[in-house]
Amino acid sequence: MTKGDWLDLAVLERKKYNCLSEVMDLSRQMGEALDRSDDVSVRMLLALREDPLVQLQELKQAINMKKESLSPEDRERVSALGQGASPKGEEETTYHSQAGAARRLLERIVELDERLNRRLAGKNSFYEQKK
Repeated sequence: MTKGDWLDLAVLERKKYNCLSEVMDLSRQMGEALDRSDDVSVRMLLALREDPLVQLQELKQAINMKKESLSPEDRERVSALGQGASPKGEEETTYHSQAGAARRLLERIVELDERLNRRLAGKNSFYEQKK
């Protein structure tokens, strides 16, 4: 895989991380608004979260398209890195670091979102229905 391919993937993962950071910030603010029983702010923050979520979907598609453009061997290497393989070289290390940071932040967002969703929807929560 070329240096440019690794850089492209790392940049996309960084953009993903930035969008996830925005979602996390808005989610935290939503939790604070719920603590204050400020329904207007909760609705506003919920609406504001839509834009970065749409951007995340677009980034996910861009990442998938980039991966699909790679040779089967390169796709396999990217997949291996995502499953815990050790990076080889600076480009792989940069990509691995960016992808890992985005994945960890996403996990924290999902945990927070579950708590918020349960507070807002109670027994009608999306997460209750998954059980």
